[in-house]
Amino acid sequence: MLYLLHDPSETAIVKEKIVPLLKNMEHELVAVPLKTEFDLDQNSSLLLYLPDKALRNIIPMAARNKWTITILPHPENKFTSTGLGVSKNLEEVITEYAECENPYKIDLLTCNEIPVFNSVNIGDIFLFSDRNGKKSLLQEVMNIIRNIRKASSLSHHSYQLSTDDEKIILTSALGIIVVEHASGSLISRRLVKDSSISDGSFQAFILAPQNLLVLLWFFLRSLIPHTKNITRLPSFIGNIKTANLKVIDKDAMEYTIDGEKREDAELTFEVHKQAVILRQKSVYSRKAEKEDGRKSIKIEGLPKGETRNELIKRSLPILPRASTEQFQDLFKVLRVNSNLSTAFMVMMILSTLIATFGLFANSSPVIIGAMILAPVISPIVSFSMGMVRYDVPMLKESFVTITAGTLVSLAFAAIVSLLIPLKVLTPEIEARLSPTLLDMGIAVTSGIAAAYAHANEGIAKSLAGVAIAVALVPPLAVSGIGIGWWDWDVFSGAILLYATNLAGIILFGGLTFLLLGFAPFKRAKMGLVYTLIIVSLVAVPLSLSFNRIMQEASITRALEGTTIDNVVLRDVRIRFGAQMVVSLRLVGPEAIEPERIQSIKEEIEDRINQPVVLEVVSAIEF
Repeated sequence: MLYLLHDPSETAIVKEKIVPLLKNMEHELVAVPLKTEFDLDQNSSLLLYLPDKALRNIIPMAARNKWTITILPHPENKFTSTGLGVSKNLEEVITEYAECENPYKIDLLTCNEIPVFNSVNIGDIFLFSDRNGKKSLLQEVMNIIRNIRKASSLSHHSYQLSTDDEKIILTSALGIIVVEHASGSLISRRLVKDSSISDGSFQAFILAPQNLLVLLWFFLRSLIPHTKNITRLPSFIGNIKTANLKVIDKDAMEYTIDGEKREDAELTFEVHKQAVILRQKSVYSRKAEKEDGRKSIKIEGLPKGETRNELIKRSLPILPRASTEQFQDLFKVLRVNSNLSTAFMVMMILSTLIATFGLFANSSPVIIGAMILAPVISPIVSFSMGMVRYDVPMLKESFVTITAGTLVSLAFAAIVSLLIPLKVLTPEIEARLSPTLLDMGIAVTSGIAAAYAHANEGIAKSLAGVAIAVALVPPLAVSGIGIGWWDWDVFSGAILLYATNLAGIILFGGLTFLLLGFAPFKRAKMGLVYTLIIVSLVAVPLSLSFNRIMQEASITRALEGTTIDNVVLRDVRIRFGAQMVVSLRLVGPEAIEPERIQSIKEEIEDRINQPVVLEVVSAIEF
């Protein structure tokens, strides 16, 4: 016997649209709510033309009595048909019912004994909730705009999770999403590869980001259409696949079951295996439905202990904020690095000596070895941390250590320059006499890399690469050579490069610690302002030097390879001083007389619009 269940107010619609499709099928119209004497045998079937709210009552009843059901599309059935994966075409559903010889048995997920067809959303997960099923990209973007104010007040809630009456974890999270299959939510559609409603389990995703930036980034990735599943679970999302789960909070939790708001202090989720007998096709019935019986728990990245307590107390920050454990571990290392020690002084002396000998020998490998040995990067990073934390003891210790290392390096480089009877500007020495804004860029990047490497223990080995990149000891050694030679140009050029590196590392190392959450901005403000002033002052001569390099390149491009009076200009080099010196080679078919060289000089001056001193090497081309 076939029973068509409907709301009494919709009888006319049922008789007009549905009854004609039943044709020769024997059926009976039954109004809901059902009368207490309503009783069926197990050979009877129910056609359900009902909204979600009514289906939540009828489907568990059908499951208990082992009645076969068929879900008809209804205007207010927004979650049940989607959740069960059945057709929303009325004629197609009736045809499936008539042709179905072997009904499908599917699982029924319940939350506090209430059926869940799509998802349960606990807490503050408005970005990932599906209030009306799947949304388009534009709808999701509009959802963000409408809820942007909520983001500033998001905070973690405390949750105790247990399964099989055994406590799994006491953690904190923005919220939890519980789904039986991949289409249940935006998150599960990207993280669950295969899903079924007959595998005896469901999945819970615990969203525990420690800043808004990582949450929004994952959300935007989730919106990208036509992409593969995210194969690796983000570290801030925990995942539990099980047949039962209990979620407890000391306060009442706000949550929704398929869009319907509720509130409870304890939620019990359970899968009733093959409880619903479905006489129609489901998209999930075509998927692998073999129950493996295995429970999967991935909760390593969820906050615990002191981190959990801190996240509950305050709103979720926009940028990352280091946990107490992370800060304590890093601070211990930087505190040690800021102290002046014998080992530090010995390594500074040795690295300076190696660098100085390498500069005189014009040997790049030797100079690189000195960079690796130099320990001065460590107290500079400690100074950056002291600046953003406004930790006066660390600032003092780091300043003393940096100053002592700088002075001893200058002294030993000067002594070596006095002992070596050479006063030659090798290319390696000359390369450190004209710093530009490009060197500031290197210092900025190195400061970020040094701070990030210290903050992440796993990549601390890359500090040797930072030391090579920023090259602190070679310019110090060149400055010491300038002192030994009593040459102001050598000393000033190299010490400016050292100051550039020092200021860039301190400022941007501090900014990196700030962005990584190791210090509040209010505390770091004054230190950052002072360092920014120093960087700005250093940038002035660097800008002049950079402009000079650009001018040199422009003149070289204008002259190199050009032909004047049947003579080709080759190997053009520019030197700036009281007067600009242009050094080049003149190549012609015959010897060039002084009068022609004077004419060429005048032509060069006309082309670059300034007087020059011309140094010429003449060559004859045969």
